[in-house]
Amino acid sequence: MVMILQQPKDGGPLLTIAIPTYNRADCLKLLLSELAKQIPGDSVELIISDNASPDNTPEVVEHFASQGMIFRYTRNNVNVGGDANFLQCYEMAQGEYFWIVGDDDVIVPGGLKRILSILEKRKYDLINVSSYAYHDEYCPRPEPKSWKKLTEFPSATAFALRVSTGLTFISGNIIRKGKLETKQHSDFSKQVGTNLMQLSWIFTLLSREPKCAFLPDRMVACKAMLPEAEHGTCQVFGRNMQSMVQQFLGVDSKTGRAILNRTIQLWFPWAIVHGRLGNTPFHLVEDPRAILGEVFGSNFRYWVFLWPTICLPLPLARAWLFMLRVTAKIDQAFGYPIARFTLKSARVPRGK
Repeated sequence: MVMILQQPKDGGPLLTIAIPTYNRADCLKLLLSELAKQIPGDSVELIISDNASPDNTPEVVEHFASQGMIFRYTRNNVNVGGDANFLQCYEMAQGEYFWIVGDDDVIVPGGLKRILSILEKRKYDLINVSSYAYHDEYCPRPEPKSWKKLTEFPSATAFALRVSTGLTFISGNIIRKGKLETKQHSDFSKQVGTNLMQLSWIFTLLSREPKCAFLPDRMVACKAMLPEAEHGTCQVFGRNMQSMVQQFLGVDSKTGRAILNRTIQLWFPWAIVHGRLGNTPFHLVEDPRAILGEVFGSNFRYWVFLWPTICLPLPLARAWLFMLRVTAKIDQAFGYPIARFTLKSARVPRGK
């Protein structure tokens, strides 16, 4: 591990932006170019954790250092894997808030300023931000004249119903690390290999009933790319997700069940159908029927929402998915009654 540049510390920064990177020098260059225009000064700590990239990532980093950009750069001697690199970013972070940003994502113009204006109040412990995908070349959208209003939630369960699998998006969540670390928590390194390391600190916070908010403004632009994960969709978002819910939130957790219910009801049907079409950004290399039936078979939502997209002929599965998307819009408009069924209470702001 080699430290190239160390950011001077005068007290703790408000926010740490950590970029784990591997073999994506061009993407990293784009992200750093946009960040260089937005980072205001000492309130933001920037970390780049290079997982022994074989490309010209070090040269890209040296270029920005020569331009006066202040950050901490760590280059691993060997590729330790994505999860371990994410954990390394978390452990290095010194900010009150922690935001891990994928090397192939971009924080939109004005986005960081908007985020900092929210974090300065130190009102929220967990914020989920909206995003959009782009193909081919990134074209920055102009900063809006006015930003949308945050949606606040009365409970972690209500937040989970709204965000659901959005919690797994690497660049989509900002946590208050300063609050999380005030209490002892489990050893996050045990989650290396799940491909969901980021859920370790997110689920830990959710288990403590944090103050949560959703930011509907599209703060992150993510490049649509082919998958590089070694494991398939069903293993990661099925078995691994359920295992982490049980470990961090508990078997009988309303918040955990809310996340899984929404995942089964809408996300997995979408992933399965598009996987069968061959145009999904996720792997579909396993037998969904065997894995997901084992994991979710005791949940009626599997049989009503998910099973038809696995077993029906593809044209019928696509029609079923369309119907599910319409149903999901209605469910959302009325506060997620389908996802909340069997949960004691979890009111969600309507129309957000």
